[in-house]
Amino acid sequence: MRVVLVALSLLISAFSVGTDLFRPAAESSLCRLGFCRFDQIFASIDARGMRPANVAALVNEDPANPLVWCAYGDVLAQTGNTAEATRAFDHAMTLGPHMPPVLMRGVNFYVGYGQPEKILPLSAKILTQTWAFDQIIFSYFKVANLPTHELLGVAVPTEARAARAWLDWVRVNGSDADLTETWEWMTRNRLLDQPSAVNAIWALWSRKSYRTAHALWLDWLGPGHIDKAADGSERLVNRAFEKEPAGGPFDWTLYAPASVTLTRRDGLEVRFSGRENVAFSGVSQAVEVRPGPYRFTADIEANGLTTDQHPFFHIFDPANPGAVHAESQPIQNGATPSRIAVDISVPPSTQVLLVQLERRPSERFDNKIEGTVRVHDVSLRAIGRGGQ
Repeated sequence: MRVVLVALSLLISAFSVGTDLFRPAAESSLCRLGFCRFDQIFASIDARGMRPANVAALVNEDPANPLVWCAYGDVLAQTGNTAEATRAFDHAMTLGPHMPPVLMRGVNFYVGYGQPEKILPLSAKILTQTWAFDQIIFSYFKVANLPTHELLGVAVPTEARAARAWLDWVRVNGSDADLTETWEWMTRNRLLDQPSAVNAIWALWSRKSYRTAHALWLDWLGPGHIDKAADGSERLVNRAFEKEPAGGPFDWTLYAPASVTLTRRDGLEVRFSGRENVAFSGVSQAVEVRPGPYRFTADIEANGLTTDQHPFFHIFDPANPGAVHAESQPIQNGATPSRIAVDISVPPSTQVLLVQLERRPSERFDNKIEGTVRVHDVSLRAIGRGGQ
């Protein structure tokens, strides 16, 4: 028996060496009967080019390998045999249902050969397992002209990471309707988080879709966040700066350069260091408005302000500053709190106003501003609907 085994081993070795020397074609009877090694079949294909017949030898050699079936399908498709290529890819998807590279090969084929309905479940599997193909898959949805309502919960899985990645893609590449539909689906399934919600609202703001942005912001925060007057006339929120800003344009944006310090304490303290002739506009909030008269007020005090250019409040329409553009008197030094008031008329064309604390650079020699402004409370009310 040992002699027989040794003889067989030598025969197989000799046969293997012989096939290395003579390099039979992958589609030859020798290879189709299984007498060629996998590397020899690959070498033959590399030397002679990929054709359905020789790639079929790979399938015959390793029929359980889904990537081999994908390669076979690609070759069939390139030769115009779409029906057989579809069957090859369908089989590959059943062999590798949890292998993202395999599933992605299938998505590429089905999109390229007019079968977009097949990518929906495959996309969900890929997006659940990895982020690596997010951008390609999302772009395919657009190329295939698949409506958003057909994607949500099907191609885009009901899973936080994938849903937030899709929302990020839509806010850059989708329509307002796509973004709103995605937002509503994510809200129903509790998939939104603070960063994704705020980024979506800022995206709508940058498109000047102000009313939609405001509606989503209210939906995200809920009615308890709004500092409403009894009659609903108040438009500003977080009026005394008591709460940490919730993010987005419809709460306070607080930004300060190095020479300015902002502190939320008994209102908002703005401290200028005296090191810079600073141009400042780092305290702002957008408000949604309707046509009519409004009154802005701010309870403030200031101490030690230097130079001729002191801070002031600027209220304007960010989409069309010519429609609404109002400025308060510059804030003057005074240890006792005082009130600033500005009346504004909002035309029908204006959807939002931006309330901003600003300071312009001085042209004087002693232009570096020092001192402190404290804003205790601010208000923007519709006149004739409660606030005077």
